[in-house]
Amino acid sequence: MKRQLLSYWARYCPLDTSHREWLHTFTRVIELKRSTRLFEPDDDGRNQDYLYFICDGLLATVWWDLDGHRRIDRLLLPDDNVLTTRNLYTDKHVYYFVAALRRSTVIRIPADALRTYKESCREADTLVDVMEQKKLKQYRAKNRLMLIKDERERYIEFVRDDYMKPLRLVTSQQEQADYLNISRVTITRANRDI
Repeated sequence: MKRQLLSYWARYCPLDTSHREWLHTFTRVIELKRSTRLFEPDDDGRNQDYLYFICDGLLATVWWDLDGHRRIDRLLLPDDNVLTTRNLYTDKHVYYFVAALRRSTVIRIPADALRTYKESCREADTLVDVMEQKKLKQYRAKNRLMLIKDERERYIEFVRDDYMKPLRLVTSQQEQADYLNISRVTITRANRDI
């Protein structure tokens, strides 16, 4: 599994044995069963902060609204990543849970080790930048959809959007509804018109 991260990283810059050694030293592969919570926000700061690189499966960043409905902030496919803090330079945790929607495999990297390596290694800086841009790309695509007030039209645009296609193909209608903040009934009605 660590080879998958190396292969991903090597798409953006040349790597040598020092990069492989760093990954071997600081990373850990974790297998997750469906519905396992990989991260839960806490107020006491007990948790060490990590970046998780998704190798296989499907994870999501989730939270619950005041009515108790699950909301999915991001869907995480292989080659995606998620931090347990807002960025590498803060200790403030994110507000969402990170949960496996399917059986998954992730690589866990301590945030402080990655931050230190990023500051001393140009290739690590490139990796962090690429990961951040990938996260922002999904946020921009989702924000564009969320600006569509009509829920039926929002779902239809989700189906038509080339960037969202990989997400749509691996998620259930309920997961799509939670991601788009719409109901499954809306999805059923929209599917009749597509």
